[in-house]
Amino acid sequence: MKRASVHVIFGAVALCCAAVAAYDGLRLRHAEEVNQVVAASATATAGKAAAKQAPRSAGSMDDAPQVRLARAIALSKEGAYDTAGPLFESLIREQPESDTGRAALFDLGNLYLRQGIGHSPAGAVESLAMVEEAKARYRSLLRIAPDDWDARYNLERALWLAPETRSASSAPDVKEQHDIKVRDPESRDLP
Repeated sequence: MKRASVHVIFGAVALCCAAVAAYDGLRLRHAEEVNQVVAASATATAGKAAAKQAPRSAGSMDDAPQVRLARAIALSKEGAYDTAGPLFESLIREQPESDTGRAALFDLGNLYLRQGIGHSPAGAVESLAMVEEAKARYRSLLRIAPDDWDARYNLERALWLAPETRSASSAPDVKEQHDIKVRDPESRDLP
């Protein structure tokens, strides 16, 4: 009886390990397919002749979110901001809280920040607008993922480039000015 139960437990553990290995194998195969499509689209942007030779199956992965994100990043690095921006926006709309959507939001913020820093020929007025757009994208990302330190750093950088100050017209509230509390000198709750 003991030997039979040990064999059953061993069989169950082996079956679980086989299931995990099969799942990881499928994920690896999917990742390799995505990498092949990304590489094919990268060569397609490099030359139109390579685009004709790129293998495309009937169930093509050209519309996979990871492929569209990689394409948008490549376009952004090439300086094709007008083409990359809408790709990022569509990914953000379709998958706002997924890993791909968060990466698109971060990269769109980077695109706007890159334009605002001075890579835009339009001048200072458009530059300030681009930095403001970048700040908005980083804040949106931080609402979704508050622990994203890269977004925090880039938001801080954008705030350093275009600081936000209170306007002179918005005077502080009178009640807020008069609600000053002074601690008792013998207070024991100080750190």
